[in-house]
Amino acid sequence: MAKRPPNAVYQRLYLKLTMSWALAWIVGFASLGMLAIHTNHRLGQAGLEDMLRLRAMAVYGLTWFDAQGRFHDELLRKEPGILTGGVDIYVISQPPSGQVLLRPKRAIFNLHSPAALADANVDGEDGVIHEGRDNSGAAFLFLTTPTYDDADRVVATILVLGDPRATEAAQAVFTRNLLLAMTALASLGLVVGNLLARQALRPVAETMEMRERFIAATAHELRAPVANLLAICDSTTYGDTSLEDGFAQVRHVAKASAAMTDKLLLLAQLESSATGITKEKVRLDLLVEAALPEEHAIVTDLDASVVVADKRLLQIAVRNLIENALIHGSPHDAAGASVRITVRQGTVTIEDGGTGFPADQWANVREPFHKSPGSPGYGLGLAIVQHIAELHGGQLTLENRVPHGARARLRIG
Repeated sequence: MAKRPPNAVYQRLYLKLTMSWALAWIVGFASLGMLAIHTNHRLGQAGLEDMLRLRAMAVYGLTWFDAQGRFHDELLRKEPGILTGGVDIYVISQPPSGQVLLRPKRAIFNLHSPAALADANVDGEDGVIHEGRDNSGAAFLFLTTPTYDDADRVVATILVLGDPRATEAAQAVFTRNLLLAMTALASLGLVVGNLLARQALRPVAETMEMRERFIAATAHELRAPVANLLAICDSTTYGDTSLEDGFAQVRHVAKASAAMTDKLLLLAQLESSATGITKEKVRLDLLVEAALPEEHAIVTDLDASVVVADKRLLQIAVRNLIENALIHGSPHDAAGASVRITVRQGTVTIEDGGTGFPADQWANVREPFHKSPGSPGYGLGLAIVQHIAELHGGQLTLENRVPHGARARLRIG
C-alpha cells in the first residue's frame, strides 16, 4: 500500500510545533547573545578603567616632590612599561604655573592643553573615569589624581589618558565571532528542532493514519452486510424468498454484524487505551480450559500456571486464538484433531494443521481487517490479541509449522 501524505491536522500540528521551537530557540539565543555582548563590553570597559587607575597609582607611588619642591621621577623612568601601552601620562603642577612636569614621549592623543584638562577635573571625585575627545575628535578615557608634597599639600595632578580603541576592536571581534557561532548554532537548532518535531509527531501521524485506515476498513466491512440485508429484503418483497427464510437470513446477517461490531468496538477501545485494565491473579490453564468449545476435538496439555492479568481481556484473547485456529486449521494430525493447545509458565501455545500464514502477507498479518482472499472471519482476531498482549506487557508470536500449519504463542507478562 502506498504511503499516504500527511493530512491537514498533522501539517498544522507540525507547523505549530516547529515554529514554537524555532521562536523559543532564536529568542533564547538572541537573549544569551545580547547578554554576552553586553557583559563582554562591560568587562572590557572595566578592564580599561582599572588599568588607568593602576597606572595612576604607580605614578603616584614612584614619583615625589622634595623639600625644595623639585619633582623626581627617577624610579618611574626605571619602569618604562608604566608609561607605554595605550596610555598618555602627564604630571602637571598646580596653577597658576600649570607646568607639565611629565609628558609622554609620543602622545597618542592630540591635546591642546593637558593642564586645562587636568585643572578642570582635579576637584572631581577621586578615581572617577571621564570621557573626552582630543583636537582631532578621537575619543579617550581619562583619570585625574592629585599628588602631594612632604607637607601633605596638593602640588600637582596626575593625568592618565587611555585609548578605548583596542577595547572596541576586541569587542568587535568578540561580537563578530559570537554572531557567527550563534548563527551556526541557531541553524543547527532549527534542524534539530525540525527532526524533534517530526519525531514527536510520529506517533500522532501513525495514530491518524491508523484511524483513517480503520475507518475506511470498517466502512468497507459494514457495506457487505448492509448490502446483504437490502438484497434479502428485496428478495422477500418480490416473493423470491419466503418470509420465514428471509427472516432467518436477516437474523444470520444481523448476528454476524453484531459480532463484528463488538470486535470493532473492542479494537477501537484497545487502540485508544480506553479499556480499563484490572489485573488479578488468574489460573491460565483453567481459563483456557473454560474457553474450549464443546463441539470441537482439541488436544490440550495444560500445566498449572498463574498469571497476573485482566481476566476478561485474557479470555477474549484466548478465544480469538482458538477461533482463528479452528477456522484455518485442517485435520492433518494423527490424533484426528486439527488444534493443539499447550499452557506452560504463563504462555499459551495454539497450533493448527492448516496452510499456515502466507509468506507474502506475513508483515501485515496482525493489522486489522487483514485476511487472505476467500478467508472467513473479519481479520480482527489477531489484531485484538496483539493489543491485549501489549497491554499486559506480553508478546504475541506467530510462526509457520513444518510441514504445514501455524503456531500462535501468547505470553503474558
